[in-house]
Order: sequence, then C-alpha cells, then structure tokens
Amino acid sequence: MGKFTATVEDRLILPAEVSQVPGQEHLFRLAGRQVPPPVSVQLVIDTGSKRSALVPAIVSHLQPLRAHEARVETSLASGTTTCYWVRLAFPGTGLAPNPLLAMARLMLPSMLQMYHGLVGRDLLRRWELFQYEGRRGRFTIQDTPGRLLSWLRR
Repeated sequence: MGKFTATVEDRLILPAEVSQVPGQEHLFRLAGRQVPPPVSVQLVIDTGSKRSALVPAIVSHLQPLRAHEARVETSLASGTTTCYWVRLAFPGTGLAPNPLLAMARLMLPSMLQMYHGLVGRDLLRRWELFQYEGRRGRFTIQDTPGRLLSWLRR
C-alpha cells in the first residue's frame, strides 16, 4: 500500500518525476537517439481539472509520443491541445508509478508559473483515496486499499 501525506502551504503540491514511456525509450535507443533524462516536477492538484497536464517546456524536453487531441477549458481560454504519453513516478512518496498516462500540453496561468503542470481527476481517479484535511492543513493520497480491508476487493 502506497500512502503519501503532505502539508498544505498555499496549494496542494505533489512532487513527481516525468519521463518517456519505456517503449519509447527503447525506440530512441534502437534509432541511436539520446533518451531525454527524467525531469523532477512539482504538480498542482486540481480537482476541478478533468485531465492532468504538463507545461510546454517539459513536453518539448521529453519529446513524448502523441496520444490524442483533447478539448480543454481553462480560466484563460478554451480550445484544443495535444495529449502525450508519459510515465509519471513519485520518488520519495511511497506511491506507485503510473507507467502510461496521457497528459495534456497546457500553459498554466501566471500565478502558477513556478509549477510544471496539474494533476487532474484522470489521475486522482486511479488512486484509492485522496483526502484534504483543511483544519489540519494536509492532504493524503493512498494508491491501494489498506491491508485490513483488501480482501473485500477480491
């Protein structure tokens, strides 16, 4: 069971590492191309966002495979963007990595420029628990059910 708890200062921030998916890394090596190194990122948890996103600079660095086009609506504008396949890991958190996740290429508003992207409901849905404790000033993510009740899911 992976579980991560963090305090909340101003925003709910999840540290992560984003990289190409393993299959794409293999193709790059076969073609004699250098595989871009993984990038440590700070992602804002946004429960109002349907999909997770990365800023264009991270997408350009990784050169990930295109997944599909998607319609996005933000406080800045609405339109179409491209989603890309990435691997998202969470070193130091205890959470299991997501080996294949389609993330949208999206500029963040100026007040979020110090972050690298968003965790949307598409990723939150994959976890067993996401809990925000306002009075305690913390949030918790649990990626699988606890051992005591895990037999119920069989």
